[in-house]
Amino acid sequence: MKDQAYHPMTDIDGTRNGMPDETNLHTLLEASDNGCAIVDHHYCYVWVNAAYECLHGAAANDLPGRHVAEVVGEEAFQTFYRDRLDRCLAGEPQGYRTQRHSPTLGWREIEVRYHPLQGTGRPGTQVGVVIADITERRSLEHEVHKFMQITHLNPAPIAITDTQGQIEYVNPAFERRSGYRRDELVGDALTRLSTGNPPETVNREIWESVEAGNTWVGELENRPKNGDPYREHTLIAPLENDDQTIINYVAIKQDTAALRATQESLASSVLEDPLTGLSTRNGFSEALRRWLDDNGWPDNGVVLMVDIVSLRDINDAYGYEGGDRLLVEFSRRLLEVAGESSLAGRIGGDECAVYVELARDTSTEAQLAHLIERLSRPFALDGVAIDVAIRMGCSHLDRTPRSAETLLREAERALFRHRAESALPWIAYSESLEAETQARIGLTRELRSALQNDEFEVHFQPKVDMATGEVVSAEALLRWNHPTRGLISPGVFIPIAEQSQLIAPIGDWALRRACQHLRAWRKAGLDLVRVAVNASLVQFRSGHFPERVRAILDESGIEPCQLSLEITESVFAKESALLLEQLRVLREMNVRLSLDDFGTGYSSLLYLQHYPFDEIKIDQGFVSQVTQDSFSVNLVEAVRRLARALDAEIIAEGIETADVRDALLAMGIQFGQGFYYSVPLEAEDFRWLLERGRQLPLVESSGSANWKNE
Repeated sequence: MKDQAYHPMTDIDGTRNGMPDETNLHTLLEASDNGCAIVDHHYCYVWVNAAYECLHGAAANDLPGRHVAEVVGEEAFQTFYRDRLDRCLAGEPQGYRTQRHSPTLGWREIEVRYHPLQGTGRPGTQVGVVIADITERRSLEHEVHKFMQITHLNPAPIAITDTQGQIEYVNPAFERRSGYRRDELVGDALTRLSTGNPPETVNREIWESVEAGNTWVGELENRPKNGDPYREHTLIAPLENDDQTIINYVAIKQDTAALRATQESLASSVLEDPLTGLSTRNGFSEALRRWLDDNGWPDNGVVLMVDIVSLRDINDAYGYEGGDRLLVEFSRRLLEVAGESSLAGRIGGDECAVYVELARDTSTEAQLAHLIERLSRPFALDGVAIDVAIRMGCSHLDRTPRSAETLLREAERALFRHRAESALPWIAYSESLEAETQARIGLTRELRSALQNDEFEVHFQPKVDMATGEVVSAEALLRWNHPTRGLISPGVFIPIAEQSQLIAPIGDWALRRACQHLRAWRKAGLDLVRVAVNASLVQFRSGHFPERVRAILDESGIEPCQLSLEITESVFAKESALLLEQLRVLREMNVRLSLDDFGTGYSSLLYLQHYPFDEIKIDQGFVSQVTQDSFSVNLVEAVRRLARALDAEIIAEGIETADVRDALLAMGIQFGQGFYYSVPLEAEDFRWLLERGRQLPLVESSGSANWKNE
């Protein structure tokens, strides 16, 4: 018998045309991820697979025999599904995309196909339904489209190449920067734009990096269509498929021209003041360093640090535009003074530096005086001659070489001292000034520790009704009990605290401690007197000082009327709406406000009219002279009348003799304080005074008071 010949259209199982038998076909359809169903010409399900049941939220074998309208709803069936089923039954396949809510899967995006089927012995009496869930695919398509849009709109030039470096895609930014159209670039090598710089070694480095799956970042020079080379910051990275096989490379570029321009502009702003054109601090220091390196160390050289006194007043009177014009003109004078070196700089708001070399045959004093005269000549501003005064600190180069920054710092320290001693024409830096500076720095550091270690104390100086000797109130005075130096005078550490911005926390501490003492005395059953605490302007700068005062009063349980705040007359030099509002809030809280040291500072009757002071304290410099100086007598009398007009009380400070007391009483001054009545007392001594009566002075002998304990 011959072997059966193999027929190419016959499978080994005998089926024809590669078609599986019915059992295998059923198995394939059941295993499909697509939902499959057969619907007859009565619109009833004949058969469905598991995926179809899941999509419709049906239990196994629940759908066969049911009408389609039962599953999709009668309205949907009549308006949408029936027509498509009828067309398919008539032999016309149907297809559409829609969204459907699955009870088990939520909203899904699906693609539906209807195919006409032949029923048993009856062609065209069934519809085969295939539903593909394309939710994930469409989501991925949306993501791809979104990222393609981002790439397309990105202002950075972007190119995608194949693994051989041939361009497959460029975005519009790449076209604009290169000057080539996309169709001119696609299929060409990315290296088409290269100028050959960097060399081939860099190209090898790029390929080695990206072929190894790494990202290369660097700067490349390219040539656009118009031929003008430009440099670009470039990132080249591999793109991988799901198998982590590299299938493309992407190049993202950024033109560095704008970045370089920005860097140069920033560098210029660091070294050059935009208003005056003078060097900034860094620029001046660097220029001075180069000058000294090039010209040697001249022992007759001087670095001057100058500032314009009361520039704030000029800004107030002529606006900041007027103040800026004055600074520009002042900078021209500095350059004239600098002469050949042109070494002048604007170091801060109104602080400038200049380097000059003094003549050896003329005295330093005469030359510096001439410089001050040149710099402080009147300025013409809007047709008005504006007189200015300057402060000046100087650092002489002499024979000891120092760095440019050191010279600048020395001149700054001298200027700082000149602000405190403005009666001198200028201040020159010296070793003693350096020692004082270091001592001040050390004291600042110790002040911080003192606050943390509770080294401060509050002493109390009584204020007295001079007619009766009764203690009516007290001033709380801060003392620093240093662990090794003992009591340090407030005149030493208060200015340093103000310069270092420590005065605010120290002032808050003094206020809290004074209130704590008041609480203790009240708890002991003593009759309390009002206590005055000094408040610094620094404490008002945050704008929240009344809130801090209220919190301390609430914390200690002290009534606001038992507290008085003493503020120096310098408030008028820093007069502001913010300060005035805070004083009014304190007054509304029933905290008493006292103007301290009246007559020594920025006196202004206009400001006094607006500020809500309850008390004016006459400075002891005038009080001590009322028995000898008619001017002091007239001033005290004027303040008395002013206080009466403002409905404010007067307290005379610094009363040291009975004669002064009697003179003040004769002038109608009722209240006073001073050593005649009592020195500032430690808290326990003042408590002793409250316990045993309030008549002062305790002992009167030869016109002076002596304090002694029982």
